[in-house]
Amino acid sequence: MKRNTRNATKTKQEIIEKSAPVFNVYGYAGTKMQMLVEATGYQMGGIYRHFETKMDLARDVFRYNFEVLVKSNLDLKPELSPKEKLLQIIDNYQAMVVKPKVAGGCPILNTSTEVDDTDEAFSLLTKSFIREIIGEIELILEEGKKAGSFQADFDPKEEAVYLFASFEGAILLAKSLKKLSPVLIVFGKIREYLAEKVFLS
Repeated sequence: MKRNTRNATKTKQEIIEKSAPVFNVYGYAGTKMQMLVEATGYQMGGIYRHFETKMDLARDVFRYNFEVLVKSNLDLKPELSPKEKLLQIIDNYQAMVVKPKVAGGCPILNTSTEVDDTDEAFSLLTKSFIREIIGEIELILEEGKKAGSFQADFDPKEEAVYLFASFEGAILLAKSLKKLSPVLIVFGKIREYLAEKVFLS
């Protein structure tokens, strides 16, 4: 019995991981079950044994994509200084576009625009993840300000919103134009901005 539970858990995770790039590229409405059958290697009945509906799978895939593509950008070594943490986040976000772990771009950007007016529960989930990322950036800014390594005349919450919006805007342009140059330009400007307006040295 325990082996079956383990196998079921492993199979469910495999379906999530193999479905991740499909949903992230084609969206939740655009992804068809046959596409998931081909991507996962499981028949529809096998998929539905683990997920009651396609949207149940979609939500689990979104959580997975968020952890792998977005939250991992803030997985930082605790010994880094606040300045080093911010610069590392910028490098990580840039790498998410240049060398993505899952195809399709930022799942927050993709999903929040798609489900905003169509699935309230899903929309609330995306908004909670947005607040989570902004909140973590804000904490780093507050840490640097309190430590005296950042300038004193800025609002950490406002700067966190500005940074997150800049990240996502650059990713949107790169995806829409199918070019990496917007990411390189905007992220370079972000580094210049932080050096001038936030960092003391």
